[in-house]
Amino acid sequence: MDNRIICENRTYNDVMNTHDHSFVQLILPLQGVLNIKTDGKELELDEAHLFLLPPSCQHTFWAKQNNKFLVLDIPQFMFQVEVLDNFPSGQNYVMDEKWKAIRFLLLSEAGQGKIESSRISSLFHFFNTYLTEYQIPESVKYIQKFYNEQISLEKLASLEHYTVSYFCSWFKGIMNCTPMAYLKKVRIQQSKQLLLGTTLNILQIAWEVGYVHQSSLDRVFKEIEGITPAEYRRNNMKIR
Repeated sequence: MDNRIICENRTYNDVMNTHDHSFVQLILPLQGVLNIKTDGKELELDEAHLFLLPPSCQHTFWAKQNNKFLVLDIPQFMFQVEVLDNFPSGQNYVMDEKWKAIRFLLLSEAGQGKIESSRISSLFHFFNTYLTEYQIPESVKYIQKFYNEQISLEKLASLEHYTVSYFCSWFKGIMNCTPMAYLKKVRIQQSKQLLLGTTLNILQIAWEVGYVHQSSLDRVFKEIEGITPAEYRRNNMKIR
């Protein structure tokens, strides 16, 4: 590949192909579903998402129905190396209104046969920010929203399209703690707000943050804060 961005419509068949390439590839669905599998990540890329494949990332792909995808082959030098290191197995994004507008502009260029036009390069420099800006992982958002429910590693891993073992390693790499440790932190943070902002008793607070037994909240709270929930409430009420 040369130093220009290639932008074109592509279709895929039901034969499983495995390869890698030296460039970055951005895949925007137009119709149908593309199955993609990388090391630790597996997803069905549909019209509600787009996917970024880093260079030298071996992947297997196939499709089982009529499909069409807008694909950009982007030279690696157009990305900062440390940015690509953040998603070694690829990164999926939600096809929101912003990306739909970008896809429309890219299609306009590709439809005119200008698959290597300077306007596509200009568009890339505009939307590259959206590809590389930090995004709160779906698993983190799920924990923050459903911390008071029973959450399994399998569920969290599925949100990121990772296997459980790969997900645990990946999560710790970006959050500096395990998924279950992060869940504990969120629950304790929420319990602290309830301890100071409500008159609920400790058992009721335990229920509110996802623990069946008060002893579970007591144990985890002391593990993180160094004191029990009752002591935390008492100490802070004195300050007030």
